[in-house]
Amino acid sequence: MARLPAGGRRIGVIGKGGSGKSTTCGHLLAHWTAEGTPAVGIDADDPGEQEDGSLYAWSDIADLGGPVYRAPAASRLADEVRRLTPAHGIGLIDTGAWERKSGNRHFAVLAASDLVVLAVQPTPIELERAGSVLKAMEQLEAVGVAVPRLLLLMTMVNRSASSAKETREDLTAAGFTVMRTEVPRSDGRDGYAQAFGRTPRIDPGSPMAMLADELLDEVTR
Repeated sequence: MARLPAGGRRIGVIGKGGSGKSTTCGHLLAHWTAEGTPAVGIDADDPGEQEDGSLYAWSDIADLGGPVYRAPAASRLADEVRRLTPAHGIGLIDTGAWERKSGNRHFAVLAASDLVVLAVQPTPIELERAGSVLKAMEQLEAVGVAVPRLLLLMTMVNRSASSAKETREDLTAAGFTVMRTEVPRSDGRDGYAQAFGRTPRIDPGSPMAMLADELLDEVTR
């Protein structure tokens, strides 16, 4: 396993409300720390009507492996994320529902991240959402801010439906990089959709385990 640099790496997770961002972040923290990679969560999520619970609230009632901190105001977010990221480790930033509005915490998260993961569900509107993220990055670049790499993560995937394959093909054809790993839709009692409030299961070979490995490869290459 490649070692992360001394200053660590920062990964921002963005997407629409209900796309599984906090669920994914909680499992990633658990898998990385279990495998020996230091990791912390930074919660920039303000749960509302579209969000059921935050990463910070989850960490308060269950062991996610690594600590989770509340994100400060946008003006201080980048400095605080760098300070909190452990040496040779990962600072994982969870966010609320995506909106492209200059000056909000989403722009601060983009500016603070080395890698941004956009959680997309298998629907045609995700191509528009991905384009919105690119435009936000272009706005940052226009004012001299270094922009992170963007990866798209397919979430809430029904393996028996063709929509995920079609969405992946559309996004890839549009020039986006879509991660190999997909997070399945699993509403059963032990599924990811019901994971909030519980200690994440560490299952080698599971989608979350594969995602943790794939992202670690991305930030150490």
